[in-house]
Amino acid sequence: MRVPAYRFLASYGTFLACLLFACAGTLWLDDYGVSTDEGGQRQIVIQNVEYALGRNDRLLLREDSGHGIAFTLLLLAWERLLGLEDSRRILLSWHLASHLVFALGGWCCAQLALRLTGDRRLAFCALLLFVLHPRLYAHSFFNSKDVPFLSLFMLALLLLHRAIRAETARAFLLAGAGVGVLANVRLAGTLLWGAVLLLRACDLVYAPTPAARRRILWTTGLFAAAAALTLYATWPYLWGDPSARLSVAFRRMADWNIEVANLFQGRLISSQALPASYALVWFAVTTPPPALLLGLVGAAALIRRGFRLPGAVLRNTALRFEFLLLTCCVLPVLAAMLLDFALYNGWRHLYFLYAPFVLLAARGLQALATAARRWRRGEGRVYGTIGAGTVATLGAMALLHPYQHLYFNLLVDRVTPERLRSLYDLDYWGTPHRDAFAFLLAQYPAMPVYVHPQAGRHNRAILSAADRERIVLVDRGHADFYVTNHRKRWVGPALPVPYAPAIHTRTVYRNTVFAVTATNLNRVDAAAAAPYRAAYRAATAREPVVRARFDVYFDARAVSWIRDACRPEDTAPKFVLHVTPVDPRELPDRAFENLDFYFPERGVRFDDRCLAVVPLPAYPIRRIQVGQWRAEDDRTLWQASIPVPLAPRAVNEYRAAYRALAAQPPTRRAVFDVYVTADAVAVAKTPCTAADTQPKFILHFVPVRTRDLAPDRRRAGFDNQDFRFAWQGAHFDGRCLARAPLPAYPIARLRVGQFRPNEEPFWLEDIPLAS
Repeated sequence: MRVPAYRFLASYGTFLACLLFACAGTLWLDDYGVSTDEGGQRQIVIQNVEYALGRNDRLLLREDSGHGIAFTLLLLAWERLLGLEDSRRILLSWHLASHLVFALGGWCCAQLALRLTGDRRLAFCALLLFVLHPRLYAHSFFNSKDVPFLSLFMLALLLLHRAIRAETARAFLLAGAGVGVLANVRLAGTLLWGAVLLLRACDLVYAPTPAARRRILWTTGLFAAAAALTLYATWPYLWGDPSARLSVAFRRMADWNIEVANLFQGRLISSQALPASYALVWFAVTTPPPALLLGLVGAAALIRRGFRLPGAVLRNTALRFEFLLLTCCVLPVLAAMLLDFALYNGWRHLYFLYAPFVLLAARGLQALATAARRWRRGEGRVYGTIGAGTVATLGAMALLHPYQHLYFNLLVDRVTPERLRSLYDLDYWGTPHRDAFAFLLAQYPAMPVYVHPQAGRHNRAILSAADRERIVLVDRGHADFYVTNHRKRWVGPALPVPYAPAIHTRTVYRNTVFAVTATNLNRVDAAAAAPYRAAYRAATAREPVVRARFDVYFDARAVSWIRDACRPEDTAPKFVLHVTPVDPRELPDRAFENLDFYFPERGVRFDDRCLAVVPLPAYPIRRIQVGQWRAEDDRTLWQASIPVPLAPRAVNEYRAAYRALAAQPPTRRAVFDVYVTADAVAVAKTPCTAADTQPKFILHFVPVRTRDLAPDRRRAGFDNQDFRFAWQGAHFDGRCLARAPLPAYPIARLRVGQFRPNEEPFWLEDIPLAS
């Protein structure tokens, strides 16, 4: 019997769409670079296999040994099955497998949406919303952790829904195995364990007969056993001491001690002290508008239904499952906000939330279409509007290719040049470095290319064997070229500091993603040295403020570092540059601005000379610390302090501040009078000599709530903001005044004083502040 074409497409359309999607991905598989995580993930899974075979215990020495390996174990098996040895073939096979699993996640999304809504059109829309998320699409090639976890999370939800509907032992065994594998990708997969137990507890309460209760207990036990055994069997790390090592893995997941600087809304913030809105804002500004709108509508409609029929939430199994989806969206975000989980690099650790969110979006589209049926052609207009938004997203993906992972929606400024780069992290895994290597290979076809990449070192491995021979990765001192993704790695305010002139750049939304700089003009382009010779003559027309391994020149706009007869080893150590502002309120989080740099980031070699120029911040400066530091032995090679005289305007500001404080009694009288105002604490003394201000000042803030402190300060119980007078104070008219801003959180007590030379307190006052 012949099946009509429209029925065939209705029945198999989503499968064909997923197949077409997967095949299309293979066409531009080779366009994407390699992330910095891929090499580390491969090492972890290899060491798990070696540990399982009893070859060595190197796995247990890794700080990240508790990272799951289920998906990378599949990739390693795929690699070994194909007999791949060349690094390029290995990486391409990993990228292909990762993308195919993402396509599988899309198919699971469509199937689950069909089960929830009963509408094939909505299932197809859910598929499009899932696979046409630009960031997730790009990550599906080179992210072997977060996007596979998202796809397997969707698969686990489908298996779980099937098990609840079928109520068979086989279905619950399969769902348990799926959740066990999921937990071995990321331990956040155990969220579904708790969800299943909660759902089954409700089923147990409302079971109609004792036989039904026994069956519920039996299938729930099978689910838990299958999940636990699958997790144990697929994760060699647990084999030695399962309970203790699982506990360690959970503890590391909840309090990962790595500190990463996150550029968020124009400020560099430590991953251990993120604002509560961090994940939500990232999700909002990087999710396509159709999915964002429909997901919020679906969540609102579900909550409204729950308020109207609260009893049905407990008794209705189908409705409970939809509330499970809502819980899976909300609970991890709340946990990250309240428990201070260490997040970094946007919301990638929470990508799995998009699985339940897109299913809520399908419900949201259904709710809008149902409501629009009251008007003529209203339902068609709803589908047409969402379709237009999806086409616009597809167009954005085409324009961004292969940098879809840098997608931002209309909620941020994508028009002003370099504005977006000053607000949020763009590239943080170095994948565009592959394009940088391709440019250098084409630009210098007859010579080896000596390059130091700031990130993305692994991109050399995906080049052909001949190209790998020509790209020579060297340390910073010996590099002819420097490739940077412009990612700032220190914690503090983000300054709009320009980089050295680049010979090649790539922009997205008018923002520079990466730049290639020629750092050794002696070797590659001596003719390009003219502007640097002019800068050298202008700087050396003055006397240097410091003579050391490098002569340091200073003016109001920049600090210049110059060395004649310069060798590569002279530029290899890190350059220290600390800038202390006149007004400490310029830097509320720390006492000085850290502008440390490596020579290729700011400098160039020409005529056997070295020149590095660092623009200074716009605020008035009190002091500059310069030097060089060698990371290998943590040794300071040289350092010097450059005092910057206070401008008359700054002295007048201190006089005005002193008069305002002296008009009221001090909060506490001591060697220095202590004043606490609404936003600052100040210490003042009259008369005052330089000897009075030599001892270091003690400044400790004890909060009302310990959780307001950064994770590394909670054990101590206070925030240490000790300072030197030269950093935050001024001498004028025989008086001394130093000020420090108060933190934003409520303060219970303030400790202020000074140290003696032997680090014993010279004087110390403990001032209660909380009412």
